[in-house]
Order: sequence, then C-alpha cells, then structure tokens
Amino acid sequence: MRIAVVAALLLLVLTAAPASAQPTAVGDVLTRAVVDDDLAGGIVVVRHGADVTRYAAGYSDVETKTGFAPNTHIRAASITKTFVAATVLQLVAEGRIDLDASIETYLPGRIRGEGIDANAITVRQLLRHQSGLPEYFDKDTPAPAEPKTPDQLLDIALALPAQFPPGAQMEYTNTNYVIAGMLIEKVTGRPAADEITWRILVPLGLFETYFPAPGDTGLRTPFAHGYEVVDGQRTDVTAFQASAAGMAGGLISTNEDTSAFITALLDGRVLPRAQLDEMMDVVAMPDTDGLFDYGLGLMRVNLPCGVTAWGHGGDIFGYHSFMAKSFDGPAVSMTVTQSAGASSPETDPRADVLDAIFC
Repeated sequence: MRIAVVAALLLLVLTAAPASAQPTAVGDVLTRAVVDDDLAGGIVVVRHGADVTRYAAGYSDVETKTGFAPNTHIRAASITKTFVAATVLQLVAEGRIDLDASIETYLPGRIRGEGIDANAITVRQLLRHQSGLPEYFDKDTPAPAEPKTPDQLLDIALALPAQFPPGAQMEYTNTNYVIAGMLIEKVTGRPAADEITWRILVPLGLFETYFPAPGDTGLRTPFAHGYEVVDGQRTDVTAFQASAAGMAGGLISTNEDTSAFITALLDGRVLPRAQLDEMMDVVAMPDTDGLFDYGLGLMRVNLPCGVTAWGHGGDIFGYHSFMAKSFDGPAVSMTVTQSAGASSPETDPRADVLDAIFC
C-alpha cells in the first residue's frame, strides 16, 4: 500500500524538463499524458478567484467508458495531512497545543519503542516529519482487509525501531500523522474526523469532502475508479480500507474541493497569519535537489521557472493527486487514476500540469 506523496516522481520530470518548457494548454498536457502512458484517466481543476475550469481525459470507469462528471470523488490520500495540520494549528492559535511541547505532554505513556523517546519529540517535529518515528506501512505491506484503528496503526509502527533521533533529519513518515490525529482527539475530546469536519470542511463549504466510516471501502457517487497495472494487466483497485490510511491519508474529496481548500488556506481564511507562517516554516525534503521543502503539513514547490507554489500531494493505490497554489496565481488540483509510467517509469503528468499552469 502506498499512502505518502511520492516527491521523487515529480522530481524526475521537473529536473528533466527545461525551464522554458511551457505546454500550450493544460488540457493538452493531460490528454497527452493519458494517451502516451496509457493511463485510465485524469482530472485537473484550475481555480482563479470565482472562475473554475475543469479538464478531463480518459475514463472514470474504463469498463463502461464513462467520462468524468463535475465533483468526481477521488481518494485524496496524503493531501489529508494538510487538513490535519491546519486543524492542529487552529488549536495552537487557541492556546490548546504548543508546537514546541513534547508529544509525551499530550499522549503520556503511549509512544514507546526501541530508540523512541516521546519526551524528545515535539509537535512541530511530528508535523514536519522530523520525529524519527518508524513508518507503519511500506511498499511491501499488503493493504489490510479489515478496518484499522489509529491505535492499531501506531502499534504496528512502535514494533519497529526509531529511524533517527528527533530533529536529526527529515523523513516523510505516515506514522507522524496517525499520531497528529490522536493528538487532536486527546485535546478536543472528539474524533479527529469530526473536528476537521466542523472546523474546516463545513465553514469552507467543502461538502463533497469526507472521511469514510470504518469498513467503507467505496466512494460516494460520482466517483472515479482507481487502477494500477498488476501482472501486466490494468486492474481496478478502487476498493480500499480507508481506515488503514487514517489521518495520514484517508480523506475522500474532489478536485474542486481541494482547490478551494488550498485557496482558502493561502488566503488566510483557515488560520491566523502567525499560524500560517508556522505552517510555511520549511526544511528541505531529502533527495529532491531543492525542488521540494516541507513545512507543517504543507509543501513548498520550487518550480524550475522560478515560481513558488504551496500545496501537497497524495498517492494511494489508484489515485495520484497534487494540489498547489501560488500566492498571486491560480490554484490547481489534479488526480490521475493510475500510476504514470506504465510505458515510461520516469514520467509523472502532475509535474507537467504544474509547469503548464505556473510557468
């Protein structure tokens, strides 16, 4: 199971494409990617103020050859992390969480394991993937057949040794956001999904975005099927126990909603400016040659043409997404419903779309 944003995929294209490469139209870029890589389909939503433009290519359901409707639901995967971090930072603004307090302060006795000292891990390090905590799933771990609780996910991680001392480096790890969800629940006394819903989704009118109930393996209609190539054959992988991704990647949304969310976040309608600045306090992401930096649940994308955008990506079986916005430019949210690279493993159409919009 793959939950984390795959920054390396975007890196491959961004470093390969010259800064002068400016595709003429977003729709052309998307269509070319779907055709050239024989992908199932893709969606791009561009939001500039009140103007929303949608692009689609391929099919939301390959078997029935159904196109993409407006507000097509997809698995947002690790884009979930930005919603979780924003909720934590709202609690920081309210004085209920201290970014530089240890996670032990809020979850005493819970986080124990080989080389793991919860007293040395701050909330800030957790949100910025500097905790050193082990990953609870890797690429070789099969997706679970039954629902999982956050405690179960955390126990999987804590059976493994720490990756490094807290603060020593940055390593993107989903375990951090499982704990961030537990932190929200401890401080508020409510499920993290409910808290995010009432703090962010409802006020922003993101009514197509939701956390599925435990055991719900589908998506609300209309939805895009997710596909991957398995043993040389395109395979429908839509069904998935979203609770296995939890607050690290369980959210279901639409590209219309995620483009609205990143717009609201950068416009200051989600957080006070002080907390937005904290969210944008970044460290370099390793192995990206300076193209990506990571703050508190928010990525800085340093495009080769000199433009800076802010957002997050998400990758889970069948759904590969990215949302981004520059402060003075449009917002974009996109999803391809099959891993790029079936014919060429060194391609990712999301990078070409970012280049087409911002460069």
